[in-house]
Amino acid sequence: MSNHDNHIDEPTVFIIDDERNLRLSLLNLFESMEIRAAVFDSATDFLASSSLTSPGCILLDIQMPGMTGLELQSSLTAIGNPLPIIFMTGNASVPISVTAMKAGAFDFLLKPFNSQTVVSITNSAFQKDAERRAKMVQVEEARACADQLTPRETEVLMYVSQGLLNKQIAFEMSISEIMVKLHRGRMMKKMKARSVVEVVRKFDQVNNAGEIVAA
Repeated sequence: MSNHDNHIDEPTVFIIDDERNLRLSLLNLFESMEIRAAVFDSATDFLASSSLTSPGCILLDIQMPGMTGLELQSSLTAIGNPLPIIFMTGNASVPISVTAMKAGAFDFLLKPFNSQTVVSITNSAFQKDAERRAKMVQVEEARACADQLTPRETEVLMYVSQGLLNKQIAFEMSISEIMVKLHRGRMMKKMKARSVVEVVRKFDQVNNAGEIVAA
């Protein structure tokens, strides 16, 4: 395995292919473009590495000895690793392509490929990964805020997110409107929300985290 050891959060393109020459030519290409890259000669080698939480994307050969590219894609999905996968293949098999795309592949490259195309697709995959990670940071922040709420404040949050007015919430909770306003004010402060729209967005982030990861 080879890579630059600059910044730990710098996105990396993980090249997984059993063809040594292809691995090295891709590594040289990315290094010449000052894009951090790491190479692996098998899917199991990549799974055994400490790279699974790193930002970036995967350039993955579909047909390899041992674990195939599709099997690695399935394994990564099973462990909740959402790194964008760009499949590389020398044989444009339609059924395999359809299977991979349905399972969430980011894109396909047919060998031999144009270096400009490889870099362009890789940068797009980096962007997708960065957007997903930014969303997940927002989810974690919203969840940390929601964890500070009392049961009453949590209930108010739920009703506010459903669009209920204070007097309707008071009726649902069998408490006075003044108490609703009190709980609501504390809830808004703890959720770090300045408007109902912001509260609803954070409520959705907390409750739909799984969908955000997969997006």
